[in-house]
Amino acid sequence: MRASQAPHLKNAQRLDYAGLAEILGQRELVELERLNLALQTGLQGGSPFPEILVNDSMMGDWELSRVVCELYSLPFVPVDIYTPPDGILEGLDREFLRRYRLVPTGRHGQLLTVAMPALVPADVLGMLSATADLHIMPVVGSVKSNNRWIDDHLPAEVEPALPEGAEGESDWGNLFDEGDASVLMDLTSEGPQIEPNDPGLTE
Repeated sequence: MRASQAPHLKNAQRLDYAGLAEILGQRELVELERLNLALQTGLQGGSPFPEILVNDSMMGDWELSRVVCELYSLPFVPVDIYTPPDGILEGLDREFLRRYRLVPTGRHGQLLTVAMPALVPADVLGMLSATADLHIMPVVGSVKSNNRWIDDHLPAEVEPALPEGAEGESDWGNLFDEGDASVLMDLTSEGPQIEPNDPGLTE
């Protein structure tokens, strides 16, 4: 990422999950053991750290956003209140936005404002900046409002159902035919018989 493309912040503190977790622990806002487990899960590529905090009821959604705003001196811009304009997704990697639950809220020339789901690491914003060739201005959204917007505007793609007569359907038909033939063969061949008291017998 070129230096000119670094996310614009009002202070020099780096956006990261570990720094946020440290503050939450110092302020005793979340039980330390649960906090550490949530952080490790987020760092290992599971659900994002802020999403775990909110979904597991460790913190309220807006309370978490308030702490992030205070810690990083960033404005609170939830998409429930500030609706992204039409066409905002043009030229952006939709799968990337869906993966990190980022919502673009405004664009002015080469500057793209992005609402985070409370917080995403600076490296994520750097990747967005590099791939879109835009300067990124992060603002604080909320986990739930970002998720709702993403689900409405960037739903996960679903594999199309196979049409009738498709090859996959004939494969299933062949499988059932082979199964029928196997059952008939078992019924007509001599083999071991199941005794009434055999534990393998089912009702």
